Amino acid sequence: MTPRRNLVLAVAIAALTCVGVGIHWTVTSWPTLPPPPLPTRPPVLPPGASAQELLAAAMQVQSDNESMLFALPGVVGVGIGFTDAGTPTIKVFVDASAPPVSGGLQGIPEALGLFPVTVEPAGPFRVLPPEPAAPVSADEGPVPTGRFDRPVPMGVSTGHTRSTAGTIGAVVTDGERRYALSNWHVFVPGGEGQVGDVLLQPGPVDGGADPGDAIGTLTAFEPVVLSPFATNRIDAAIARTDEVLPETPVGGYGSPRGTTMAAKPGLQVQKYGRTTRLTVGEVEAVNASINVTYGSAGSQVGRFVGQIMVCCNFSKGGDSGSLIVARDLDRDGNAGPDDRKPVALLFAGDGRLTIANPIDLVLDRFDVTIVGEDAGR
Repeated sequence: MTPRRNLVLAVAIAALTCVGVGIHWTVTSWPTLPPPPLPTRPPVLPPGASAQELLAAAMQVQSDNESMLFALPGVVGVGIGFTDAGTPTIKVFVDASAPPVSGGLQGIPEALGLFPVTVEPAGPFRVLPPEPAAPVSADEGPVPTGRFDRPVPMGVSTGHTRSTAGTIGAVVTDGERRYALSNWHVFVPGGEGQVGDVLLQPGPVDGGADPGDAIGTLTAFEPVVLSPFATNRIDAAIARTDEVLPETPVGGYGSPRGTTMAAKPGLQVQKYGRTTRLTVGEVEAVNASINVTYGSAGSQVGRFVGQIMVCCNFSKGGDSGSLIVARDLDRDGNAGPDDRKPVALLFAGDGRLTIANPIDLVLDRFDVTIVGEDAGR
């Protein structure tokens, strides 16, 4: 190789080295951006796939992409809803209380696999402290925060001696004994309750005190793991009692059915609770993964999976523990075959949306069934 060629080669190598250094500096100096959507394999669906097959396929795509979505700024929940056309959409719930992210909702794709993505402001979701009960006129029935003669109806105030108040959701049975069903955070305040503890009707914030207002004893509960990486499925507890009737007070929906049903987007539902009494809503999302805040300071977060979301303004603080049942009425008010079938157990919300555990998960955990108008599940 001639001296001239050696010189040319040296200059070229030096230039490439400089360019390489420049490129490296430029790349590592870029601001960190949200990760791009993970590649997903679109589900293979047969022509004319059923609504159930489409829903199952959407849930699989949701599962494949959930970690990516929760890593994005402001995302507090992901679930499956329906579009206006009645087809599945992956709903991404972003924190409505957080300041806007510079550049908008960076990183949230418009679609995942075969399914569109719907972004909705919501949250933060939390276990809400009890609020004053809504005013009740004489023809609307009794105030659910009051003390009831024994046996008491379901849907009224209850609580641990060291808690505030929630709602008696339902009467359940293991075939031999009966129990009152409510939430873990209602019957086991702060996670510090123990089996055998006394439970009250009404709850302490509504004037209940031991021993005069004792209604039962704590029998079993499912602790909530307070971690954003947890996979909680229920917030529930049961109390041994023979002092609760399987029906709501006057002004409620009456007795639930003993046969449960699964939620689906668009299902009409109702509940009777301590604070807002009888309300009607619609299932907005199923299979939802949600970050839920516990504690007055709002510093403890538990991740829940497989949850049901109900819209709109369906509940307030103090309604925790309410049983959510289907509302199946025709135009003349005649009940259909699904009316009053238990669907979910209410436990949290954000004021507009309500979060609830699928009722079958709750019943399976305690090996019980709903005491209702028909037997079994």
